[in-house]
Amino acid sequence: MNNIFDFTRFGKYFLYDLRNAKNNYGLSLLILGTLPISLFVIYELFSLIFTQQFAELPVAMKYMQFFAAITVVLLGAGTKIYGNLTEKKAGSNFLMLPASTFEKWLSMGLIVCIVLSIALFVLQLGSDALVSLLFPNHYGDRLLELIAIQEMNDSLIENGIRINWLAIILLEWAEYVLTFTLGAICFKKSKVAKTILCIFAVSMVLSTIGMIIIGHSGSFYFNWFDQFDTVTEAVRALNWTLSIAFTVYVGGLLGGIYYRIRTLKH
Repeated sequence: MNNIFDFTRFGKYFLYDLRNAKNNYGLSLLILGTLPISLFVIYELFSLIFTQQFAELPVAMKYMQFFAAITVVLLGAGTKIYGNLTEKKAGSNFLMLPASTFEKWLSMGLIVCIVLSIALFVLQLGSDALVSLLFPNHYGDRLLELIAIQEMNDSLIENGIRINWLAIILLEWAEYVLTFTLGAICFKKSKVAKTILCIFAVSMVLSTIGMIIIGHSGSFYFNWFDQFDTVTEAVRALNWTLSIAFTVYVGGLLGGIYYRIRTLKH
């Protein structure tokens, strides 16, 4: 058992991996996390230059910077943190570290799926709340108030529809960040570009298979919701279907990362 997982050994390795992630991506994450502050300062500077007065930051720009920051992290974090494992020196050093394959895999999964997401959202929403508190007239409402998930959720519950938004966000994050992390430790060059090409290729194959299935039994799929007596039952079935799909996809990515770490050689 100690050859697979030892809590003390894993704790030491996880702290080492965490420091390595901070050194490789800490500054980039800080810049992206505090983007609301940078955006507000730049926007107001341009407003002063061209109109000689302060202006209210458009809501659309808040959404754009938020989703842009998430996209950049999802695409680039895995490459910046673990992409050098495909290099001979860094890869050899990684293999020599006193930790099992399972511990290295677990640490990698925790950092890209949990630590990275928490750090980004805390920085983003914290910066957004700070600027909104200090400059309410020019920055406007916080993103959390604008998105209004709670109000939307209450409205859906009234109609018998319950959605676990936290699970959806975490699974979507894991889906994308693990995809690009797997690409980062598989491809030696052009990691992000080649990963995107692979996504397109897989999507085309799955779309073709899906169209063939729908072509043979289209009435069943297009009238899927008609099978249920209530909306609640339909949503429950849809939740189970999506949960299984996410589990298979994320599980496959985690399995691929584990296999790649296990077979990594230099």
